[in-house]
Amino acid sequence: MKIQHFLGLLFCILVLNVQAQSPVTGKIVEDTSGESFIANAVLITNQQRYFFSNYKGEFTITLQEGEVVQQIVSRGHESVTSFQDVSIIKMTPKPLDDSSRVGDDEIDLIAENQVIPSNFSFKSLSKTSITNSKSDFVLRKAIDLRLTNKEGLQQKLDAVSVDGLSEVVPKMVNKDIYSFNWFQTFIEIFDERFISPFNKLNAINYEFYSIFENSDTKIIGFEPLLKGFQRSFQGVLILDKSTSKFKRIQATLDADFRLNLVTTFDLETGLPEKTDLGIYPGTGGIKLSFFGGGMSFGRIQKKNPDGEEAELHHQQVYYDNKANDTISPFPKSLSKILENKNEIISEEFWSNFDYPFIKEKRENVEELKAYIEEENIENRVKRISAFDAGYFPISIFDVDLTRLFKANNYEGLRLGLGVITNQSFSEKFRLGAFTAYGTQDTNFKYGFNGGMLLDSDTGTWLNAFYDNDIEEVGMNNYLTDQRVYTLFEPRLVNITFFYKYEKYGLSLQHNFTPQLISEFKVDKNRISQTRDYAFLNDGNLFENYDLTSATFGLRWTPNYSYSKVGKRIYVNNAFTPVVSAQVSQSFEGVLDGDFSFTKLSAKVDYDFSHSWGSFSSIELGGDLGFGDIPLMHTFHSFPNSPNKEGVFNRFSVAGVKSFETMYFNEFFSTKLATLHLKHRLAPFKLSNTIQPELVLISRYAIGDFENPENHQNIAFNTLSQGYNEAGFELNKLFFGFGLSFAYRYGAYHLPNLEDNISFKFTFYLKL
Repeated sequence: MKIQHFLGLLFCILVLNVQAQSPVTGKIVEDTSGESFIANAVLITNQQRYFFSNYKGEFTITLQEGEVVQQIVSRGHESVTSFQDVSIIKMTPKPLDDSSRVGDDEIDLIAENQVIPSNFSFKSLSKTSITNSKSDFVLRKAIDLRLTNKEGLQQKLDAVSVDGLSEVVPKMVNKDIYSFNWFQTFIEIFDERFISPFNKLNAINYEFYSIFENSDTKIIGFEPLLKGFQRSFQGVLILDKSTSKFKRIQATLDADFRLNLVTTFDLETGLPEKTDLGIYPGTGGIKLSFFGGGMSFGRIQKKNPDGEEAELHHQQVYYDNKANDTISPFPKSLSKILENKNEIISEEFWSNFDYPFIKEKRENVEELKAYIEEENIENRVKRISAFDAGYFPISIFDVDLTRLFKANNYEGLRLGLGVITNQSFSEKFRLGAFTAYGTQDTNFKYGFNGGMLLDSDTGTWLNAFYDNDIEEVGMNNYLTDQRVYTLFEPRLVNITFFYKYEKYGLSLQHNFTPQLISEFKVDKNRISQTRDYAFLNDGNLFENYDLTSATFGLRWTPNYSYSKVGKRIYVNNAFTPVVSAQVSQSFEGVLDGDFSFTKLSAKVDYDFSHSWGSFSSIELGGDLGFGDIPLMHTFHSFPNSPNKEGVFNRFSVAGVKSFETMYFNEFFSTKLATLHLKHRLAPFKLSNTIQPELVLISRYAIGDFENPENHQNIAFNTLSQGYNEAGFELNKLFFGFGLSFAYRYGAYHLPNLEDNISFKFTFYLKL
């Protein structure tokens, strides 16, 4: 060893020994004029312990007595074995060596052997702190976990609390700060998805390389093949060679936001043992907020960072790990369970755990309470949680935001109000009502409903209802479709053909499993017309008629995960496919029903998230009706083109899943199949505010109609030759607004070119 290296090492040993058992802080940079920092460098001590530099090259380590740093290694740099100043350590770049590459096959084999094949039970404590200049957000959870082959990962929450808030809202239970599983397709961190380097399908997006190896340990670095790709990590893996299992992983990101994630693993089971995550403001372009809704409480970063952003620190430990094939999952197929959401968790509860981070007390408790009261944080959190589902809570009532304002060509402006009682009124009963007024038809519509919870575990509700309203002709609503809230529904603006109905009945909602939900409804329906139409049946013309119907619907979401908070069940994570099926039967002669007919419907939605940030979706649907079916109850394929001359006269709002070039009332079907294909490219980031998305679209429909001559005073076409439409959308150009273009081609192409063209604006806004 050269004398200067020896003296340098001796000096380092003396410095670090003086600081033994106290934090040692430094920064690792390139030995260049720019002195750019080096993330994911590995510091190796003489006791074979390993430490990392973080996303900005900094490190803070605590050395044990007699422990010193012997070596520092990093991808593309000469190893450092001597240094005089630990505060700034410089590394010299070197040419990359292809011989250090680790093959995908080896990574796949390591990942396959990571977790032993068994069922597990274990416990966890986590603490998430978001700190800014105004307030501290502190979320703590105590969890019992099961990881089984049958149900996957399940969490039973023994305690959940956010300092300063007295009540748990579903988001506090459902929101995971980071994904538990490093080997799934995507790792989700604070609602943002990243490509996992250790999933078989994604290994082709990363390159792996060996940066250090001895008889016990191998250190592997990883980085994305596509430089600057923001949906992937850079990082380093420490592998225990005797077990071929991960010892520790660090992943870093320096992009829209910055993060540093370190996970330590249990070498016996291969499961996580400890996680430490930091999230920091970056260049911007995305909002990071726990609750959303524009609150600073729980917010890390605005879309346009303004220098007043916060930092997140998440710590989590796993303990009491048991592995045994006889360990059974929790009784219900739920991913998260919190039985008592109203339990107040005291500081004494957290102080009973032998983990310092979980029982650290706040120093500014009174200041936090004053801030939460002054900003009305507790009520705002409740409102944001309700608003996500389209409600605004006022006392014991939730105001239905979907009913406040609508517009169509029959009613003009439809001004309405709908309310339903919330859980502050009762966990087991609910009452609701709505009313609406059309400025053009000058008629009031109204309805009442009530429900009783029969079984909270299966979400079984018995409901009664009465409605006096209008419905679009040919509309086929699925009973079990999830309630989707948007600021407005684009197609409604252009609809002209409605019928009036007055109905009452009963329904039973029941979840066979959280993933398989059902509803059975029986109703009596009185139908009347809004325009000149009559149905010819058995020699008689019917304008107004009665229906007595029974409908049964199923919805299967095999990859959804659900949570139970108190007595209510919520969607935790939504992943395709979504399969819906429904059968409806109207009975002639029962309760004065005039017609007998049957309707069968089914549809499947499937989405594909691609590793490069694009997204594809497929929706395939089919409908079949037979018997004595009035036109009101047949099927349309969601046309969305106003019946006007000229492209710009038809300029309106494009729908989400509608045929933009198909004119209203142009086609009706008793047999119908539709296919919608979409492919959305990754957003083009022009600035933090402007990030447009290009979507390529193709739509198909084919159908037929039995006995069209029975429908009087109306002319329409069938889809027997197949309908074709293609186009594109350029969305989110400005404040959620974009543009849509579509073209009709094929058998139903119209002679006048401009009649085949649709040009509209789109509106997609995520609040």
